[in-house]
Parts: sequence; structure tokens; C-alpha cells
Amino acid sequence: MKHFGKLAAASALGAAISLTAITTAKAEDVVLRVGNWLPMHHLIVSGIIKPWADAIEAETNGSLRFEIMTSPLGPPPAQFDLLLDQAFDVGYGVSGHNPGRFTLTQVMDLPFMSPDPWSGSAASWAAYERWGGEYGEHDGAHIIGLFTHSNPNINMANGRVETIADLEGKTIRVGGNVTGRIMSQLGATPVQLPPTEAQTAMSRGVADGITFPSESIDFFGITPVITSITQIPGGLYTDTFWVAMNEDSWNDLSDEHKAAVEKHSGMAIALLAGWAWTNGDSLGEEKLNEQGVEFITLPDEEVDIARERLAELETEWLAEAESRGFDGEEIIEYARSMVRFYDAAKVVNVPNQ
Repeated sequence: MKHFGKLAAASALGAAISLTAITTAKAEDVVLRVGNWLPMHHLIVSGIIKPWADAIEAETNGSLRFEIMTSPLGPPPAQFDLLLDQAFDVGYGVSGHNPGRFTLTQVMDLPFMSPDPWSGSAASWAAYERWGGEYGEHDGAHIIGLFTHSNPNINMANGRVETIADLEGKTIRVGGNVTGRIMSQLGATPVQLPPTEAQTAMSRGVADGITFPSESIDFFGITPVITSITQIPGGLYTDTFWVAMNEDSWNDLSDEHKAAVEKHSGMAIALLAGWAWTNGDSLGEEKLNEQGVEFITLPDEEVDIARERLAELETEWLAEAESRGFDGEEIIEYARSMVRFYDAAKVVNVPNQ
């Protein structure tokens, strides 16, 4: 009986220890809220944010999970401040929605820096990983990824753009501060409108055209009013998107969870973005071709005119970098070298001539 009593006590103790272990394991499970201001089927959510979250959940066997919000807590320009205020743990946004706030991070927004979303996103992250921690532009947040969208076009509802001169007198809807400046330098009048209002604006003659990748034209239902699209070799501009965690939320993670986040962030997010935008553009161009939209490629001599007119944007960026104690030339050249490394148009499997 005494032996049986000892066995029972040992079993009870073992059960208690197991229960404690289970309770502790459950207590260590973490669910992070992801702020979201786009529909769940938009490629940024379905093609970048959700695959990123799913990869981390799989990596941690579900002990770190993400709850992507289905409705926004504020407009796109408010997302970074909402993140700092811990309205959610993880967020994403467009750097250009906050003019002057993320200037150095926006190096890839400069004209002709990003020819495609693969190289643009990779270069954006590589440059930020090297210098971004010193910029002080994201204090209070832990940046885990940057990416760019695909090569934008000049999409016209009224008129055609075969030369830079064709932009004179045209009103073009833009989404960010750098894009607006670019359109002004090229002779157009920029107007900032939410993308959801773009089709109505062009239908009513408030805007003649819009700068957008093909994916966005289709996604926001703008295709029916577009008659011609001018593609600009080399990438006229891009927008730099950030993905970040609130600093306190990041610091509260265990080392294991931090390692899982880092494994699937950074360059992994950049490559997800390249894949998502490329696929989105393919679908968008199919819809535009079905609509009978005319595609125009801006001639090389006109691209040279655009480069000349827009050169001062880079000069101003370099001056801003210098005023903050950074070697802007080094940053831009490094970013361009990363573009060359990750260029999606690079030819391979061809013998040397």
C-alpha cells in the first residue's frame, strides 16, 4: 500500500508538472494584430502580408500568430502613427503618404531608380539594412521590410502621351509627394485623390490621366475609362512601402519568435513583393488588352528629356542626405548596384558572344 501510495503521489506530481508545462506553453503563445487599410484580396495583403504571416506561423508551429484586421482604424497616411500608438502590433504603409518624414528611406522613389518590383524592392531593403538604422526616420518602430511597387505607367482617359510635351496642360492623378513633383517637372498638373475616386474624376474630366501600375488600374476599377497607356523604360518612379512592428511589441517577443520573424522578413518580403506585383500586372494587362487599350512606349529620346528635367530631384535628395551627415552619393550608387544584381530583365543562359 505504501508503494502504491508513492506511485500515486509520483503520478499526481507528474501530472501537475505536465499541466504546468502545458499552461506555460499556452501562456507563451502570442497573437499580434496587423493593421490593414486595404481589402483582403488586394495583392499587398494576399500576396505579401498574409504569406509572410503564414510562413512565421509555420516556423513557430503556431506559437506566434497574426490577426490581420479586415477594416482600417484610420486613413493610409495615419498608419505609421497608429502603429506608434500601439493601435496594432504590425503595420504597413506608403512612405510617400507622409511627405518629408521618410525622405532618405525613399531613395528608390527617385526617378529611374527602380525598373521592376524585384530589383526595386531588393535594393530598397538592402540600402535600408545598411544605413536605415542611422536615419532616425522610424523611431518607435522596428522595420522588418521595405518594398516597391511595379513600374508605373501614364494611363490616360483623355489624350495620348507620345512625347513629354504631350503632358503639358494635362491633369494627372498622383498618389504621393514625389510623384506629384515628377508630374509637375514634366509639365502636367498633379492632383492628389484617393484611388477609389480616380475613375469618377476621369469620367467627369477632373483628371485626364493617372500614374499607376497596370495591376492598380484593374484593381480599382479604372480600366473602363482608360484609352491609352504610356510605358516608360527604366521606371519613371516608384513608391516605397514599409512593413514594421511597434518597438514595444517587438521587444516583448521571445528570442525564438524574433528569429522566426527575421528569417521570413527583410529580403524575403522584398521577393514576395516582386512576385505579387509581377502577377498582378499580368492580370491587369490582360484586362486592359480586352478593353482594347492602346499601349505606347515612350521613345528613348523622350526618356532622355524626362531624365534631364527630373535630375534636380536627385540633387535635392543628395543635399538632404548631406545635411543629415550621410554620403548620399554612396547610398544611391549602392542602391543602383543592388538593382543591377536583382534586375528581373537580366539575361541568363546565353553563351558569351
